[in-house]
Parts: sequence; C-alpha cells; structure tokens
Amino acid sequence: MNKKMQTISNYMAKNLLFLSYYFPPVQVSSSIRIRHFYEGFIANGFTISVLTGKFPKKMAGEQTINLPISNIYHIPLIGLRRLLSNFILTHYTFPLLWKKKVFISSLLTFRNRFPFNIIIGDGGLIYLWIAYFKAVKWIKDYKITHIFTSYSPMVDHFIAFLLKCTFPRLHWIADFRDLPVDVKYPHYLNHTFCKYFLKHLLKKADAVITVSKGIANELEKFCTKINIYSGCISPGEVQRPTIISPSFTINYTGSIYPDYQDLSPLVKVILSLIEEGKMNKKDIIWTYCGLHPCQYEQWLIPHFPKEQIDIKAYLPLSEAQKRQREATINLVLTWSTSVQKGILTTKLFEYLGTGRPILVITNGVLETEMKRILSCYQSGGYFQNSENRRLKDWITTMYRGWKNNQMHHCDRKRIAQRFSENERNALIKKVSDRTPTRKNT
Repeated sequence: MNKKMQTISNYMAKNLLFLSYYFPPVQVSSSIRIRHFYEGFIANGFTISVLTGKFPKKMAGEQTINLPISNIYHIPLIGLRRLLSNFILTHYTFPLLWKKKVFISSLLTFRNRFPFNIIIGDGGLIYLWIAYFKAVKWIKDYKITHIFTSYSPMVDHFIAFLLKCTFPRLHWIADFRDLPVDVKYPHYLNHTFCKYFLKHLLKKADAVITVSKGIANELEKFCTKINIYSGCISPGEVQRPTIISPSFTINYTGSIYPDYQDLSPLVKVILSLIEEGKMNKKDIIWTYCGLHPCQYEQWLIPHFPKEQIDIKAYLPLSEAQKRQREATINLVLTWSTSVQKGILTTKLFEYLGTGRPILVITNGVLETEMKRILSCYQSGGYFQNSENRRLKDWITTMYRGWKNNQMHHCDRKRIAQRFSENERNALIKKVSDRTPTRKNT
C-alpha cells in the first residue's frame, strides 16, 4: 500500500478515546448525556476505549450501558472531595447549608475558576497525570484516532488539549454541558486569563458541542465550530400513560440551587386555589428525589403536612423514573439571565419520555429554547415566575382533568422524532468526520 492510500486508510479508522471523569453507571445526572454520546459513537462504528474516575461504591447506580467497551481503566481519585466523601459528603457533594457558609462558598468559587479548576478541582493534578500518560500509551497501542471529552470537569478538556498538542493528528470532540464558571461569572482578577485560556484551548478542538443555542452564543466568543445536541429520546422510552395517579402528584427530580430556583410561585397559586375552594388540599402529594431533600422540604413544610411530602435523598434510576411515570405533573425549576440562557437540564428529557404533563417555571427572563421544546410535546406548561394568573389557570385545568379521570394529551410521537437517536447519530457522524484532503494526504 502506497503512502497516500495508507494515510487515507488511517483517516477512515474509528478508534475513540472516551475520556470522561464521570461514566455510567456512576449515579450523576451527567451520566445520561455521557451514555447518549457513547451509544451514538457505537452506532457510528467506533471502537471505544474509556478512561474514567474510580468512584466510591455508594456512587454506583444501575448499569445503564450494555454495549461493548474495548478497554476501560478507572483512575484512582485522590483529593479533598474523595477524602471528605468518606466522612462528611453525601453522594460526593457538599450539603447546601455548607455551601452557604462564607468560607466554603469562597473556597468553592476559587476552586471552580481557571486555573484552579484543573489543579485542585474535580480530578486534579493526580488524575490529570495518570490519565495523560495512560492515554499516550493507548493512543500508540490501539491506534486511537479520535478523542471525546465533556465539561465538567475542566480537567478532561485540558488533558485532551495536551494530547492534541502531543498528537496533532487526533480528532478532538469537546462537549460542554454547561458554561465554565468564569464565563458565567466573570471576575476582574482572571477575566483576561480566562478568555485567553479558553480561546487557545478550543482552538485545538476539531468540533465543539453544547446543549443549547443560549450556551452556544457564549461559547462562540471563543470558538466558531459550535454544534448543538440537547438530548435524545428513544421511541421505546416514550411511555403511554395508562394509569391515573390516585393523588394529584407533583414530582421534582434533581438538584436544587436555592439562589436561582424558586418554588414559591407554584406554592402560592395552589394555596390560593385551595383557599378559593377550587382544590382539595388533601388531594395533593409532593414528591422529590435528589441531592437536596432538606431544601425542598423547607420550601413546603410551612404549608403542607409531612404526610403529603414524599422526599427521598437518593433513589436508583429505575425507581426515580417510576416516580416520574406515575406523577400527575413533572416539575422543572430553572432560571435565565442575560448571561445564563439555554439551561436545559437532563431531567427534562427524562420527563419527556414519560408521556406525563410537564410544568416549567423559569426564574428570570423568557427561556425561548425551553418553551419551544415543550411546545413540541404539550400545550402550555411553560411560565416565568411572574405569570401567576396564567399558571393558576393551567394548574386549575390540570386539576379538573385529574378529578375527572382524564388523561392529558402529550405529543409523544412528535417529540420522539425531533429528538431521535437518528438525529444524534447524524450529528456524531458530522462532528467526527475526518475526510482527508489534498493537504493532509
């Protein structure tokens, strides 16, 4: 085989290094997006080798990937978070009360900024060192052609940056599930450095993916190669509800950010309807599953008795999804500012698969992307926290329908088509393409 044909053959190879601090079955919300990418690369014919963190056994969820992995290596995690997880931290995260303390809050802010998010953030220097040299060996041994990384943490992107510098031929695909802290909250001490760092980091990436147009608009200040992948829903995942809940159940699944999210508009509307005699207080059940049960209970306990508040700090994925399928309404609490737009929680796509009505309450300005997605699934259900009148009317309609044993219509077929596995696979094919040109052959 001549040199040119061999070069073309190398470019047609599909050997992927999947470098991900979190990887299923680790029980964190980001694992769902990571799983979707993994399945998409498999569908595109990639042979995948995985480098990931070695988490405590209590972090392990149910096995959510039953697909071939050529190689997997779990990197020992040595650091402050790992140490504290043995004594203080619940499911690898700080309690909200700790985060409100000035010292802890300042420390976390410091740790999440460049360059400290690489040095002492999740992963840290030991993870970086081990992952880099293990990757170098695998790239040589397994003829790796592509790298995939997803933020957060930033350390995975930085390792990929170093690997790209070492092996320029590699095709690097960088995913952003969220904006880096320095972009969301610019700080005068390192604003210039942050811009310089991100610009040069992403200059090495061959393709950049993010969850929404809102986040893409911010990332385009540093890179122009932005693709959007919000999530996907398998046709088999979209449920057709057949049972009406015995209670008017409002379910919330996921993390809580009390400085940004706000449940009070919904609570006030329901209390008003109860006072007007349009709702029976005893019919209502609030369910929650996530890392911050105390905060959710704190929002509700002044207004509802404990027997109407079913809160779990942690549930296996199958049980959490069972709650979502059995709920009358699945609740999304989000926020939107002039900088933070396009916040699409992974839980939204879990909710979309249930066939149950979804209620989205945004604290802040109109979130057009969230509203547009919801409009493909159901009529109404999106509100800003100031739209009390419209929210009240919607809750009244939902309650009357539940009382009359009516199923609320959701367009399961349309949402499954818009966010299909085929759309995801086509995007991955596009961003992973390394068609040789005259220049590189």
